[in-house]
Amino acid sequence: MTRTTRLSLALVLNVILTAGLVVAGRSAHSTGLMADAGHNLTDAAAVLLVLVAEFLGMRPATARRSYGLQRASILAAFVNGVVLLVVTGSIAWLAIARLLSPHPVHGATVLIAATISAGINLAVVRLLVEGHEDLSMRSAWLHAVGDVLGSAVVAISGLVALLASGPLVERIDPIASLLVAGLIITEAFRITRGSIHILLEGVPADLDLDEVRSTMCEVSGVIEVHDLHVWSLSSASRALSAHLVIEGDPMLSAAAKTLATTRTLLLDRFNIDHATMELEANSCEGGEHH
Repeated sequence: MTRTTRLSLALVLNVILTAGLVVAGRSAHSTGLMADAGHNLTDAAAVLLVLVAEFLGMRPATARRSYGLQRASILAAFVNGVVLLVVTGSIAWLAIARLLSPHPVHGATVLIAATISAGINLAVVRLLVEGHEDLSMRSAWLHAVGDVLGSAVVAISGLVALLASGPLVERIDPIASLLVAGLIITEAFRITRGSIHILLEGVPADLDLDEVRSTMCEVSGVIEVHDLHVWSLSSASRALSAHLVIEGDPMLSAAAKTLATTRTLLLDRFNIDHATMELEANSCEGGEHH
């Protein structure tokens, strides 16, 4: 099953589930179910954004966009993270209001709807788990994981409301909503921060520039590396630019071999697939190079 097919199936499931949860939440007077519906609505939007970004990312490079549209997936992750923060914050606000003015909920309806929701969201998680190391896919996958947890918490609150009664029981549903909101906001913040870091061309989090520099200096003939920059074009593509000071004044064929060896080393050790390097000859006794 292709990535776009899995995303399309996840989108259809989320749209159907959101509509069902809205109906169930209104009939059961449950903020927990409405919170679940809100999260599933953002899931649908998240998957749609990732799906659009997939198609944009496959478009070839042009004279105006020499890298193509690889950053579309990062923009999708950023939008998903921000939307998730806003929606989850709104749900938390609603839950606090309901906590201060509790209303009885229909425990049976909440339990059944939340259990079905958890099952469908598990199916979505399975659809999106492959390739979730990509930031945009991870944003959609975390939406689904959060909804599985949220549905489970809401189902427990429905079970408690079904078996017991009283002022404390009436507050369990909004408390469940707040717990879910806390989990989702934490992950949404991480995704948003990660996407901003890439958009600002920060060094990938798992790389250390000093380690990259020392690795490049392992190549025979390379004695110094400066003006070193590493950034991400997307979650799957990294770029590097640097000046390499090489020993002596080698012939063009030898210099080309040095570049090829360095590029292979960068790809194997750091997954840097786009490296632009300028060679400088160290031919002066004082250590100056040109």
